[in-house]
Amino acid sequence: MALQLLLRDAAAMTTTITPTRTSRAHSVAPGEGERIWIVGDTMTLKATSESTGEGLVLLENLTTPGGGPPLHIHETEDEFWFVLDGKFEIHLGGELHTLGPGGFAFAPAGTVHNFRNVAETPSRVLVGFTPGRIDGFFRESGRPATDDGPAPPMDAEELARTMAAAPRYGLRVAGGQTGPS
Repeated sequence: MALQLLLRDAAAMTTTITPTRTSRAHSVAPGEGERIWIVGDTMTLKATSESTGEGLVLLENLTTPGGGPPLHIHETEDEFWFVLDGKFEIHLGGELHTLGPGGFAFAPAGTVHNFRNVAETPSRVLVGFTPGRIDGFFRESGRPATDDGPAPPMDAEELARTMAAAPRYGLRVAGGQTGPS
């Protein structure tokens, strides 16, 4: 009888956790994912706001030598990088970090940052964002990659799309390409 009362009381104290977002399990094979040309780089989306219930956006960025975005700030997303190959300079606030394969960096929302490929060959870096809503910005600013060749350089049309989309995604350009040294 005491055990039944204990179990009944425990059941009454059980908390039900209800997820606040909808996501589904998924996977993306090597070489697959939506491809976008942006700032002269080729971005391949591996996890999107749709596939993660806005929990995460993860992309593989193939960056040309000297390539990468200008210094900028995300008001609502944290951003992180994991270098797959080559060498990248990553500016975080007023600090410069040079990372090779296996290197990791993190910038909380509100931090001025950028990355730049300092290798002599095109190099790859995984870039992630939490929460995951920024993929809409990439789609609006860039354009679908139409072949396996290198991405075209940024032009006036892409710059105009970028400046129009940035405020909708809490993104601000903060300065030049290289930032503080």
